[in-house]
Amino acid sequence: TRTRTRTRTRTNDMPPRAPYTKPEVLGAACWQTMDKVNAELFALTHGALVRQILKDCEDDIDAANAKLDAMGYSMGTRMIEEYLSRTLTSSATPGAGKCGTFEEAAEAVAKIGLRMFLNVGARCVDWDEERTKCTIEMDGNPLAMFVELPEKYGNLGYCNALCGAIRGALEMVRFRVTCTMASDPLKTPHVPDALFAIRMELVEIVPEEYPFDE
Repeated sequence: TRTRTRTRTRTNDMPPRAPYTKPEVLGAACWQTMDKVNAELFALTHGALVRQILKDCEDDIDAANAKLDAMGYSMGTRMIEEYLSRTLTSSATPGAGKCGTFEEAAEAVAKIGLRMFLNVGARCVDWDEERTKCTIEMDGNPLAMFVELPEKYGNLGYCNALCGAIRGALEMVRFRVTCTMASDPLKTPHVPDALFAIRMELVEIVPEEYPFDE
C-alpha cells in the first residue's frame, strides 16, 4: 500500500509585513529605551557650552551662530546611527523608521527623532504644494530652560545646534536640507505662548554612490 504524503509549497517567500506603527508611538517607545540625563543638567551644560563659544568668538554673534550650527551638524552625523539602530532593527517594528521621501523624513524628525533624543513632542506644519518645505513646531525645548538672552545677544541663535543636528542627520540619509529657526521665543519673550519652530527646505536628494560600475 502506498502512502501519499502531501507537501505544501509556499507561494510567497516574502517575510510577513511588519505591522504599521505610528511615528509618534515609535518615538515614545524609543525614548523609553534611551539612557536618560537630568533635564536641568542638560540645559545647564548646553548653556555653559554656548557661553564658552561666545568667549572663544569674542562675542562675535555671527561666528558663534555658525559654530553652534557646525557643532550640531557634527553631532547629527553621529546621532543618525543611534536612530537607525533603534528604529530599523527593532524586533517589534523592523524598518518602521525608514524614510523614502522628504515628507517621511520630516515626519520622522518631528515625531521620532525629537521625542527619542529630547523627549519633545513636535509636528510638521505649513507644507508647500511640492512637499519640499515645512515647519516643525515643538511643544517644548529643554535646551532653552532657564535662559534669558541679554539685549546684546539678541541675535544669538542659542539653539542653532538643534538645526545643525537635524541637517547633519538628514544628510547622512541623502536628504540635503537647509534648516533655520522660524520662531525662537528666546528672541521674542514678549510674545505669549510662542513655540520654537524650525523651518526645513529640501535642497536635493543626494544620489546613492556605488563602489563599482555596473
